[in-house]
Amino acid sequence: MNKIHIALVGGQPVPVYIGIKDEQTDKIILICSDDTLEEANRIQAQCKGKSVLIKKCKPTDLDDISSCAGKLKNELEGCDITINLTSGTKLWALTFYQTFVGLPNVKIIYINQTNDIINIKSRESHKGKIDPFVRLALYGARLSSWNRLSDYTSADFEVLKKIQRIRKLNTLDFAELTSMKDCDDKETPRITKNGSSLVFSYANKKAEIKMFSLSKRYQKAISLQSEHLADILFNTAWFELKVAKEICQNKNVKNVWLNCTFPYAKGNPKNEIDIIAELPDRLLFVECKTKIFDNTDLDKFKSAVYNFSGTSSNMIFVTLDRPSRNRKGHFDNAMEKCKDNGIATFNFALWQDNPVGLPSLSKIVDSLLFNQNK
Repeated sequence: MNKIHIALVGGQPVPVYIGIKDEQTDKIILICSDDTLEEANRIQAQCKGKSVLIKKCKPTDLDDISSCAGKLKNELEGCDITINLTSGTKLWALTFYQTFVGLPNVKIIYINQTNDIINIKSRESHKGKIDPFVRLALYGARLSSWNRLSDYTSADFEVLKKIQRIRKLNTLDFAELTSMKDCDDKETPRITKNGSSLVFSYANKKAEIKMFSLSKRYQKAISLQSEHLADILFNTAWFELKVAKEICQNKNVKNVWLNCTFPYAKGNPKNEIDIIAELPDRLLFVECKTKIFDNTDLDKFKSAVYNFSGTSSNMIFVTLDRPSRNRKGHFDNAMEKCKDNGIATFNFALWQDNPVGLPSLSKIVDSLLFNQNK
């Protein structure tokens, strides 16, 4: 008896692919609309060596949907059929369920955001799997460059400690010295109006920093040298490394990638995600800011995550410095906006004030493992 896998294709291709990968089938039939043909083509591209047939069906025309389901029922009589109802329109799901549910040789499945494959008839369930890079490919995304957390050395983490200590002496001067917004040349010596200075050698992977306090009453000088110094020192990348290291302490985190760049087709940078962490059943995207200065950063972050990895992925916005307060003494509305957008938040300064009353970053990651996003 031939095994046939039928899947409804909507805007979220991940559950479709997970259902296909979970079963050994002779033939795959993807039901899509004009709007989701691109998703169907991406799924087909990931099913190398399998026979994949793409059938178009109108998303809300009940007569057309009933005709499509009925024809397949007649054509596949006697076959062993699995139908994945997870994606696509509700009318598709209801019609295909109604058409096929009475047949004894038909299994109907639903896959939730944490990759549980649920047999609707028997109510049994088990876990499905998906490679993180395949997940990205299903949304037309690919990483052009990234750093693995495991690539950083003990010397890199010693540099991180020194950077955090000297930054506390004068955060404004430190930000000016290590910002690359106005200058792409790392090796040009830099001096602030306050007299703080940075001399960086790309060839020697070394930096000398002299920092004055704002009052100029205190001065501190340090030498930094490590394999990934250029990837740590500039543009708050040191904070991203701090966060990545903290997240990696969670036993459920499998892999961590930093400085993740998604390119345009012509090779120009499209977007950067500070950190992507692989959890058991989904990806966690992390945005790191020492402080939120522009709330539109939150909108851009959410949009990027959904474009690259779909609505089942998790997001967290991690900040370092204490949030600003308004005239009424309340913290700014950035945290509230994160909540409205389904973005988890963690602030190091607030947590250090109340480590007993507030959840740690690791506990927040734990809380994201099993939730179902809107």
